[in-house]
Amino acid sequence: MKPRLTNTLLIVLLIMNLAFIGTWWMHHKRGGHGRDMMEMHHSHGDKGMMFLSREIGFDSAQQNKAAKLFDAHAASMKKYQDEISRLQKQIYDCMAKDAPDSTNAFKYADTVGMYRVAMQKEFFRNSLAIRQMCTPEQKKKYDELMLRMTKHLGHHMN
Repeated sequence: MKPRLTNTLLIVLLIMNLAFIGTWWMHHKRGGHGRDMMEMHHSHGDKGMMFLSREIGFDSAQQNKAAKLFDAHAASMKKYQDEISRLQKQIYDCMAKDAPDSTNAFKYADTVGMYRVAMQKEFFRNSLAIRQMCTPEQKKKYDELMLRMTKHLGHHMN
């Protein structure tokens, strides 16, 4: 293939990927009725903690420990989400130039991917920490609850 055609195809694919990411992001943002996902977490964090405590049967000591874990988790996730938002803007800025900067756009996209992986790891660590503070009976309830939530999330992600 000629270099000019290859470059043109790469630019078109980059634009299509950015359009997909933008559409996906706006779809998920609208899912929160225009509110940021972290904003929703903070406004409903206490309700989520109450729900978890009630479903699993946490005592007051477990509730206090879980609340601290939730707060630390929310702070970490907010940092990741802020960085992802910043990088997505930089990706758009690379595309919006007369001579699109695909090299940097791809670097930013790779970094977004690394932050998303870090978010998954943070979710795992937080979930594991909560599970480890459960009694054996509570672990069964926790596992069932996580399974239900995973199925529910999987349904909404399709």
